[in-house]
Amino acid sequence: KEIRNVMTIITGDVCVPEKFPAQTEYVNALFSAEGYIRPEVDILTETDPEDGHCIVTVDIRKGPFYFVEAVTIDGNTTFSGARLKLRLGDWRSSLLFRSAARFVHKELTRDIKNLRQLYREKGYAEVTIDPVIEKDPETGAVRIHIRISEGPHYQVAFSGNEAFWDFTLKKDLVLLNEGNQSGFGIRKSIRNIEKRYRAKGFLDVRVTVKDLPEPSKTPPNGQPNQQTNRRITFVIDEGPHYLVKTVTIDGNTAFDDEKIKKQMLTAPPGFFAGGPYVPETLSDDMRAISALYMESGFGNTEVDYAVSQEPLPDDPEIIEVTVNVSVNEGPQTMTRGISIEGSVPLDAEIAADTLSMTPGTPFQPYMITADRDALAARISEKGYPHVTVDAEPLISPDHTSADITYTVDPGPLVQMGDVTITGNFKTREHILTREMELLPGDPFSLSKILASQRNIRNLAVLNSVRFETTGLEEKADHAGMLMQIEERKPYFAELAAGYDTRRLFYISTAAGNSNLLGLNKELRAALEWSQIGYRAELGLTEPRFFGTRIASRTNVYTEKVEELNIAFGVRTSGASTGFSRRLTDHLTASLNFQFEYREQYRTDGQPIPEDETELYNPRSILVTTPSLVYNSTDSFVRPTRGARITVSTDASKGLKNSLDDFFKYRLDTRYYYTPVNRLTLAVHGRFGYIDPFGSRSRIPEDQLFFLGGIANVRGFSENRLRFDADNDPVGGRTAILGSAEARFDMGMNFELAVFYDTGAVQDPLTDAGSDGFRSSAGIGLRYITPIGPIGGMYGWKLDRKPGESSGAFHFAIGYTF
Repeated sequence: KEIRNVMTIITGDVCVPEKFPAQTEYVNALFSAEGYIRPEVDILTETDPEDGHCIVTVDIRKGPFYFVEAVTIDGNTTFSGARLKLRLGDWRSSLLFRSAARFVHKELTRDIKNLRQLYREKGYAEVTIDPVIEKDPETGAVRIHIRISEGPHYQVAFSGNEAFWDFTLKKDLVLLNEGNQSGFGIRKSIRNIEKRYRAKGFLDVRVTVKDLPEPSKTPPNGQPNQQTNRRITFVIDEGPHYLVKTVTIDGNTAFDDEKIKKQMLTAPPGFFAGGPYVPETLSDDMRAISALYMESGFGNTEVDYAVSQEPLPDDPEIIEVTVNVSVNEGPQTMTRGISIEGSVPLDAEIAADTLSMTPGTPFQPYMITADRDALAARISEKGYPHVTVDAEPLISPDHTSADITYTVDPGPLVQMGDVTITGNFKTREHILTREMELLPGDPFSLSKILASQRNIRNLAVLNSVRFETTGLEEKADHAGMLMQIEERKPYFAELAAGYDTRRLFYISTAAGNSNLLGLNKELRAALEWSQIGYRAELGLTEPRFFGTRIASRTNVYTEKVEELNIAFGVRTSGASTGFSRRLTDHLTASLNFQFEYREQYRTDGQPIPEDETELYNPRSILVTTPSLVYNSTDSFVRPTRGARITVSTDASKGLKNSLDDFFKYRLDTRYYYTPVNRLTLAVHGRFGYIDPFGSRSRIPEDQLFFLGGIANVRGFSENRLRFDADNDPVGGRTAILGSAEARFDMGMNFELAVFYDTGAVQDPLTDAGSDGFRSSAGIGLRYITPIGPIGGMYGWKLDRKPGESSGAFHFAIGYTF
């Protein structure tokens, strides 16, 4: 994929032999940048005898590569060479096998940047780090010598600041992030501090720097240090604090004082504002007032202000400012008439509805351009992409009325022409053309063309797609489209193995075809085995069911599950088919039908009681499940913002028994919020309820809710939130769960989590255990991988019962919520 990305030809392009020589240069440059000494690249072409298409083979002989033989560092006194080398990927790789020590210059550049940031964070704002690279093309050996000039060590302090804490002012410092070469960091920091003060009404603030060099001490490594320390003190003369005392408005008749003041940020101190006087803000306020009048047709309004200042008698450091705003409104201009001239391919009523300024509305000059463009866009969608619209306003001498004339030149009528597709060696053409919002002969519409392109790009069977519209620039009567696609490889195979505290050790595999028969359908066979059972399934997914925007999935499956700590297992075989449709950007509706042949059996070796024999007979069940999902989270793998809410109902009906006659209601809510950088707060709530119908009220145990474990209330063993006198888990018809978690990004892809969980299992089959809530709290550490987090958590029971363990450890791949 990386090689294809640097090439300018893709599968499906028109075969142009003149383009091939340049491809060797692109690929050669890629491998040279990746550390190979003399890569050789050849482009070989042949013609497929079956269809005449070109087959291009890129023959790459990488050859030997440069490898890191040694890394040396000098000039470092603050940090030891060993510590610095640990931050160098090139040095770490030089300790490994030669094949793992390939030298890549861009990686060294990144390492040098990290070293520079390390020094700056420790106060060395003037540090310079220069690598010297010695390459031997004959042997491939690379010796890297890093020269460090640490410069002085900065110690930063503040004095004279009473309005802001040191902690706040440190946010304005840049010298420890961007450096201080030639004093740039100090000057920029001064500007930032003064800007902060002025925004709070300290208009006369002055910031100077007191720079005291000090001889540095001998560092811990014992080497002499010739550098000096610099104690930089930002001396702040805050000056008087300018506060708004009153704001008065004169000359206004069209709007009352309060409406005008709502346009202003300049205001006396209040509950939510400190009332600073900032001249720049007041100037912006005048423009906001002018805009208010402009929106109402007062195009000649003049707004000005005058200020008076007076020290507060009891505190001369506070200057009270009185602001007087004077308004000369001028006449209000109303739109008197609208006329549309020329050949307009729209009904007069539709054309008029397109305009926002209509007779009787205030005249707003800046809206003429918007209305003109809206009218042109409306006409363009009727097949006139070359339309031009001119607008000319005529204002009366007394500025009380305006007439607007729009002149339309629609240009030639353009129809949609043919769509030419190249590169679809597997995907059938009608799968691509059905995504078009326009058919040949339809009036050309740019918005529908863009929608068509978006639909095609969203097809999962394509790697990339390029579009080219033909005939538009020539103003032809038909505009066609050339679609150049690159297909994904349809066949796939997957293998995964892992461990978590719900399934213990597990292994899963899948294989299939993501473009079955070239119809954009996925056929997938999957098998998972774990220490609690297995599941095998065969599924067919169709993103466009019968050409609609409804996605469908049909499955046949068989599984056997023996959940941890539960005295029964379940064997199930069945088939399901489901349909889903995205209603909005965040809302998806689905409907699923499922037939199951289900058998419950005991795993503890105990005989089945006579009154429960019916529960362990095979059962046939039909389940219908409508559901709604609202999802506004920012990431599927690692959400930090947004919400996910799922509502579903299982309508279950036993075909030859009444045990499975019930409604099962589920509500699952998740919310993520990141108040500050590196901290994410996650909240999870879940509710489940089973409501029997018909003549039976007994629910089979394998249909009940169980809580406890990594997926819900952590700190408790799997499924053991509620248990009976024999220490066996107890399920119920009602389950309630609540969780809160704080996730701290520790850097280096590690995340620390602190959590609180609570839950209750209620309405059991027998009166065993408690209906009350049980809670836990704990801590965990995760490592964030590209496919999600992996890590362990330990939860402590907050209401531990006699004989219970204090808590439980859990390990999982992925978030629990």
